[in-house]
Amino acid sequence: MLPMANKKVNIRRLAITQKKISNSDNKKMNTLATRIRQRLSDLQKSQADLAKYCQVKPPSVSKWLNGTTKILAGQNLLRASEFLECDPDWLATGKGFWNSQIEKTPSPQKSPFVINQLDDNELGKYIIGTSDIQPNISHIEYTEDQYRRLFAAKNPDSLRITNIKADNMAGTLDTGDLVFLDMSIHQYDGDGIYLFIVGNHLHLKRLQMAGNNLLVISDNKQYRPWEITMKDRRKLIVVGKVLLGQSQIFQRF
Repeated sequence: MLPMANKKVNIRRLAITQKKISNSDNKKMNTLATRIRQRLSDLQKSQADLAKYCQVKPPSVSKWLNGTTKILAGQNLLRASEFLECDPDWLATGKGFWNSQIEKTPSPQKSPFVINQLDDNELGKYIIGTSDIQPNISHIEYTEDQYRRLFAAKNPDSLRITNIKADNMAGTLDTGDLVFLDMSIHQYDGDGIYLFIVGNHLHLKRLQMAGNNLLVISDNKQYRPWEITMKDRRKLIVVGKVLLGQSQIFQRF
């Protein structure tokens, strides 16, 4: 059983960082009125919205802005600092820090070591009536160290993942198990487990050379082996070869 790499999701988050006010800035914003005006300008917010948020009448905010009101305290101070996204102590006194700079943290850089799902677009050129697979994981992203330990120097672009739908490989690969396919292999390349098409059925089974014929083996002993003869070999389409399998069984304790 192989360890599953954590899937990553690209999420842009807003991070609020604190900015220290210099002495020169303090001199410029040494009154309550100038500090409020500065924050309204920085945030492109209106005087009317400030009044509404603080649950006070607009003339009261006008007094804050024209310097008539020198000090804010209590709920007015707390609500105003929330609306202006700043520290209450700074708004009241002009000293310390204010939470003023809202910046987007860059999205985590996508790892180049991503294995994607084998999807219908890649199989669309084939006529398939039934299938031994049913993909249910879109992709897995690895760190370089994880990837190299599992796949060595294989190119991620040549690998795909899918899940087993049938029980014909039970005992080796069970229904629902995740398999990793090398899509660069398009012909029989020695004994192993392959994803291949015969007729209009997409098989995931073991192929083994038996004389001049290929023996198709289901590791589940309930299914009998069958042969692909030299004559019928032209009907065989190899989609890829299975490199690894990973159990999808979860146990509760």
